[in-house]
Amino acid sequence: MNITKMLHQVIDLELAVDDAKELEIGPRVRQQTIFTALDVELAKLADQAGWYKVLSDEEPDQSSLLNHYVNAVELLLLYSAKRQWTHLVVVDDATLKRITTADRATKLEDLNKEYLAIKHFLQGGFYSNRQDDFRHAWHLLLKMGLVDFQLSDHEIMAVYEQHIQGQTEQWAN
Repeated sequence: MNITKMLHQVIDLELAVDDAKELEIGPRVRQQTIFTALDVELAKLADQAGWYKVLSDEEPDQSSLLNHYVNAVELLLLYSAKRQWTHLVVVDDATLKRITTADRATKLEDLNKEYLAIKHFLQGGFYSNRQDDFRHAWHLLLKMGLVDFQLSDHEIMAVYEQHIQGQTEQWAN
């Protein structure tokens, strides 16, 4: 994944949406709005993955799972830009290797812990301005997608670019 490219794309998209909608909200409200959308998208991702639905035999729809994951990544990247924390989402090769070679979470307890840890760390970044918490949330989200859900970086990038392009075209009209 080219995270720098993805970051630039989401920033450009947001500028296009702001122009099209003539939005005039302050930076703090913008951060709150993006953070809220990210929180909702993470819940949708968990719902689609369905690991916590212990009474259901329903298999997750991989296409929907990938779309919700990409939406969460997009919002996290946009939030990093709004907080001026883009340096926290850049992942060097050693960190990426550590993330991608981590053990896959398959047990209910491990998946629950991982999801709740992402939410906890995001809250720490939001309410207490802890950049390390935000970075941990980002790394856990990457791990969840690449390792636990076994999404390829190529799949993620392709769907991300399709999503950005579709949104850009929608707001350009």
